[in-house]
Amino acid sequence: MSDKAQSLGISVFHEIKRDILMATLPPRQKLGLKMLSDRYNCGTSPIREALNQLTVEGWVQRIDKRGFFVADASAVDFGDILQNRCLLEGEALRRSIAQGDSRWEEHVVVAHFRMSALDRDADDKPGAVVSAWEVAHRNFHQALISACGSRILLENCARLYELNIRYRVLARGKSRVVRNVLHEHDEIKALTLKRDTEGAVDALVRHYMATGEFLFPKT
Repeated sequence: MSDKAQSLGISVFHEIKRDILMATLPPRQKLGLKMLSDRYNCGTSPIREALNQLTVEGWVQRIDKRGFFVADASAVDFGDILQNRCLLEGEALRRSIAQGDSRWEEHVVVAHFRMSALDRDADDKPGAVVSAWEVAHRNFHQALISACGSRILLENCARLYELNIRYRVLARGKSRVVRNVLHEHDEIKALTLKRDTEGAVDALVRHYMATGEFLFPKT
């Protein structure tokens, strides 16, 4: 494979994955080769290569004789992600509060400021606006736990964050009117900087649990 073809395949892989994460390609949608080829303006070979890799990573499901589909978003899968996020990020936040210095505090403050300056509810505006908030949001949550002192813990938290993105996006339309996410982030930041360990962890866990309450309400 030429370098150009390989680069195209990688680019298409990231574009399809981004659209799955942002629910532009919603759960269970059929991913026809022609449809994707037209959508991403490329041939079917890089599309097929990207779909095979996305299948390996679990973002796409291949069904015999039916083709490729966006992986389903289920309450069971979300519950598994949520449980592990609360466990691992709670521990990472505890360690960061215990070990973080003034530089870490500044990192948290700056990341929170940059996120708060962006419009979270700009879903219908150009994608660059949404992407900017998504990046800033990820940076804030990473800043909170960045002083935990464990590379492996941080890598696992990053993986769980990525798995959770589309669930958060899917829940956003239902929670926008009644949920004050800005206040939730303010509370987490304030308690973290006060070094109120259990209060900060509790606020973080409640923040994550709220997504599931809107997406998969209890009956």
